[in-house]
Amino acid sequence: MSTSPEFRGFDLVRRGYDRPEVDRYLSALSEAGSPPPRPDFPIRWRGYDREQVDARIADLLRGRA
Repeated sequence: MSTSPEFRGFDLVRRGYDRPEVDRYLSALSEAGSPPPRPDFPIRWRGYDREQVDARIADLLRGRA
C-alpha cells in the first residue's frame, strides 16, 4: 500500500470504504505516471475508516506534486 515507514494501515470500522477497492487504488497511485482519478469507494461493513483513507490519499497526492 505505502512504502512510508510511518504508515501503519487503516483502522477497520463498522461501515467504511471497501478494502479491496482502496488497496487497488493505492497500488495504482504508487505506480509511475499521472495519478488515476479517485473512485467513489463503495461503503461496506468492516471497511477502512473513511477519514483515514481520505487523509492518506490527500498526503500521497500532495507528495506527487
